Amino acid sequence: MIGGKLKDVGHMIPSGRIVLITDQNVSRIYGSRFPEGITVEIEPGEKSKTLETASAIYEKLLDSEIDRKDFVLAIGGGVVCDLAGFIASTYMRGIRFGFVATTLLAQVDASIGGKNGVNLKGYKNIIGVIRQPEFIICDMSMLNTLEKKEYIAGIAEIIKYGAIMDIDLFDYCETNIGKILAKDALVLDEVVYRSVNNKCELVRKDEYETGVRMKLNFGHTFAHALEKITGITHGEAVAIGMNIASAVSVTEGFLAENDSLRLKSLIQSTGLPVGLEVNPDEILQAIRKDKKKSGTSIGLILLEEIGKSKIHYIELELMREILNDMYKYSI
Repeated sequence: MIGGKLKDVGHMIPSGRIVLITDQNVSRIYGSRFPEGITVEIEPGEKSKTLETASAIYEKLLDSEIDRKDFVLAIGGGVVCDLAGFIASTYMRGIRFGFVATTLLAQVDASIGGKNGVNLKGYKNIIGVIRQPEFIICDMSMLNTLEKKEYIAGIAEIIKYGAIMDIDLFDYCETNIGKILAKDALVLDEVVYRSVNNKCELVRKDEYETGVRMKLNFGHTFAHALEKITGITHGEAVAIGMNIASAVSVTEGFLAENDSLRLKSLIQSTGLPVGLEVNPDEILQAIRKDKKKSGTSIGLILLEEIGKSKIHYIELELMREILNDMYKYSI
């Protein structure tokens, strides 16, 4: 189930105690509205998405005698949902869990699909499992307290769905980008609904990411590398990563340059970046530790046109040449 309001979450949880995992910011704003339970707060941001944080929470669960009859409820953004889902999936070989997604990025992407995990040495989601939550609540009113930078970060993932599989969504974003930025309720409902449907469609076809679900990684191979190297936000990194991936699509002969420029223009209209000065060799070094690497090649999601994508494997040495050429011209 996807939908609902924070105020209704207590009625959606079966019998048993509740362990709430959240971050300090969300707790400060919404803590008085949380259902009764054991609350575990983490520091906001990727720095908390580690095995060390998970281990500390495991100990808290053990000391509190939490067992398989109990329930883990994540209330937060992508980091909280990923971490809480991972902990619930692995503690006592798995207990029930659900999400209240409080950021746009979590509502359209991070909370959906069952990917739960933590980072290792700054490399994204290296340790994790795929296990579905019992419900996901996307309370749109919670976006009103989201910082502008965090809100805009989520728009990158919405654009991604349009680029890889939904030309109508892409067109709608182009036409309504001002209203999306202004958090117009009707427009926001529409783009979140379409994004969730698009992701669910691919997850239903390929839950364990052996085929078409890989298309959701459009821009993410470069994005994860940039996050590791620079520390920019996930949304900013995805925006740059999509721009790089679309440029590679042109270089490889799959995508018309006008379509690549169209994507770049939409990204720029949100205020998200499309480029960053960084050493291409550092990007390649981070890509070598990416989950999508297979031997000496890496699986990239490239565009054939707006709304149509494909999985394409590129040798890492060729990737080096492509990155070097691109950064000569300031992607």
